Amino acid sequence: GNYDFDHVFAHVKGELSGADLKILNQETPLGGDVAPFSGYPQFNGPQQMGDAEAKAGFNVVLKASNHAMDAGYPAIGSELSFWHRRHPGVAVVGMRDPDAPATDVPNGVYIYEKDGFRVAVLNFTFSLNGLADPRGAVSMLAEEHVRDAMAYARTHADMLVVCPHWGAEYVSEPTASQRQWAQLLADGGADVIVGGHPHVIGPVETFQTARGGTGVCFWSVGNFVSTQRDDPTMVGGMAKVTLHKDPDGGCRVVRYALEPVVTHKGNGHDMTTYMLRDYTPALAATSGSPGCTSQWAQGYVACVLGQGYDPLTSRLAAELG
Repeated sequence: GNYDFDHVFAHVKGELSGADLKILNQETPLGGDVAPFSGYPQFNGPQQMGDAEAKAGFNVVLKASNHAMDAGYPAIGSELSFWHRRHPGVAVVGMRDPDAPATDVPNGVYIYEKDGFRVAVLNFTFSLNGLADPRGAVSMLAEEHVRDAMAYARTHADMLVVCPHWGAEYVSEPTASQRQWAQLLADGGADVIVGGHPHVIGPVETFQTARGGTGVCFWSVGNFVSTQRDDPTMVGGMAKVTLHKDPDGGCRVVRYALEPVVTHKGNGHDMTTYMLRDYTPALAATSGSPGCTSQWAQGYVACVLGQGYDPLTSRLAAELG
């Protein structure tokens, strides 16, 4: 009579320990029983997935995606009510209830503060799959809105982490449009860019920030958990970034890493996600995606991430000082 999705995070939740901001992209609506549960192409899912996400430790949920309007405004209202009621400590970014009172905080902006260090998390999507949003519930990757949101974030935060939903599905390399948007985000004050939507991992690159420092762009972190068919969609990446604020107020990205994860396609509670470094040949042999062996996944990740990736540690990492 209930759902339990704790198994999805059982083998990776330890990776969240010690992190202040633990960000997850919940791409599909969790409207619950306000609408029938549905899969591709227009989704609606059970809110118990959100319970599992909060229990695993995630405290920021991104909601600006091309599927945000799949189940309409009733699902948006139901999901936002669920998060606020059951998990008030979890920030929901990128979507707002059009029936809620207006605030001066632009849609798609969340300010996190700890010990006087303020970090803004911003979330935008390039598309709603052709569905209309006349009431402005979803934070869109539209130039005027992005500029306004980033201006607000610069005024109220020390550093900006921007999470755009962008790119071409199943394509690892960034498109020309992504590169144009990345430049606009960098010029607007982004220190970290973490992209989603392609369903496959993309390269990691550094860029010069507007304050003259070095920022990092994860073009795509791929799927965290996947029921898709192609082997590349079984592999995702966990982005890790350390931000620092000096006593004199100077801020910088100190280090970054991308650690690959892999979906183990099993039945029931065997459906779960592993860090790739923990994904043994024996485990892979029992997956419903037989082509996604640990050896194949390591080769695939190394090909996408390039020479900076170390298959021995299953990690791409760099110190920026």
